[in-house]
Formats: sequence, C-alpha cells, structure tokens
Amino acid sequence: MKFGCCGSIEEIEVISSSGADFIEFAVTSIMQVDTLEVKERLSKANLKAYSFNVFLPGDLPITGPNVDIKRVEAYINEALKRVNFLGGEVVVFGSGRSRAFPEGFSKETATLQIIEFLKIVDKYAKEYNIKIAIEPLNKKESNIINTTLEGLEFAERVNSPNIGVLIDNYHADLEDEPLSNIYKIKEKLYHVHVSDRGRVAPGKNNYNFKALFNALKEANYKGAISIECRWEDKKNELPKSLEYLRKEWE
Repeated sequence: MKFGCCGSIEEIEVISSSGADFIEFAVTSIMQVDTLEVKERLSKANLKAYSFNVFLPGDLPITGPNVDIKRVEAYINEALKRVNFLGGEVVVFGSGRSRAFPEGFSKETATLQIIEFLKIVDKYAKEYNIKIAIEPLNKKESNIINTTLEGLEFAERVNSPNIGVLIDNYHADLEDEPLSNIYKIKEKLYHVHVSDRGRVAPGKNNYNFKALFNALKEANYKGAISIECRWEDKKNELPKSLEYLRKEWE
C-alpha cells in the first residue's frame, strides 16, 4: 500500500524526506503558480503528486441560485489540465463551501446541480485521464453528501468509470458510518483519507486502523491512502505516522 500526505508546495522536501510515497496538493494551490517549477521541485525531491484535494475555491458555488456554469467549466478545464501536467491521478471532490446549498434552497435542485457539475468534470477527467473521488463530509462541513453511500449514489447517477468515492475515517466516524459500507462501495472506492481520532496525526490517539485496513483489504482496495490531519510538528510527526500506518497495514 502506498501512503502519502496532504501538504503544500512549500512542504515538498519535508514530505519527501519523511518517507512518504506521494504528496497530495490542494488543487486551489496550483492554480496561480508556475506548474513547471513545481514539477521540477517534485522531480528533484523524487516525490510524486499522486492525488489532489480542495478541488474548488470557496467563492465558486456549484449549487444555489448564483451558479455561473461557464466559469465553473473554465475552472474545471484549467484545474484538471494542471493536475494532469503534475502527474496527478486522483482529484478529491470535497469542497464543502462550494457544494453546500443555501438555506431555503431545494435539496433536490442542489442534487441535480451537483450531478450536472460532475458530468462536466467527467468530460475533462476523461480527457486528462484523472479519477474523481467524491468525498463525503460530516454535516458540520456540508449539508449534502455526508456518507459514502450517498457519495456512491451520485457516482452511479453520473455512471462513468472516472467518477467514484472517497472514504475519510474522520468524517465517517462523525457520521457513525460503519466500516462495512466500504464493501458496498468497493467498486467505486478511488481514494482514502486517514487521521487519528480528533483529526490528529495517526498513532497519537486510539483509532482502530487495523479494522479500517482489514475492511479495505476485504474490499480488495487497490488505491492509495493519504494522511489528512492537524500537525503539531509535521517534520517530526510525519515519519512516525507513516511508520505506524505501515505497521498497522502489515
């Protein structure tokens, strides 16, 4: 299993020296930078940019009455082109602020808007050979798509091999989602995020990673796993977390 870490462009060398297999950038962080320079830094650090999160900026709504679909499509095209150039294979669609629909707005309409968004994403995901992993977020972060089964429903309505689902143990825990759901989404499980309880570094609290990893193995999961957590001292904590997770996996 390949284990990586979410991080910034500035953290390339720290994450590489920690022994991570890859870095997971925010898509929003690569939109205004020279991607050739970033690619050269990755190459020098011998680090792959396998996955990307934070797909959309908060000021680009995809639900509600103020969706600018032309602006959304232009952004998707440019974003996935940049991800492809940097060697990315998976883009995580969480973007809670962008997808949450305003109070008083129809959830049914918001659902149709997200499906329309995903169909546009799918067009460019096919062009750039990228998989999209819909991320369920807990109800404090989004009022739509809160479990992996709900994420699966959206993926199935788009019905494309490029659109799948992510599981994040932090959000799944907050929503009391059973690990048995992993088996139900196994054909569409494209990426995994992990942290320890309370969103701290893996190995610092008492989350049952063995149970999570056993469920992933039973589902024959072949993707990768990214650490997404709050760090107190990333440079010192990350190597320990990676070592811990690899032991738990074995």
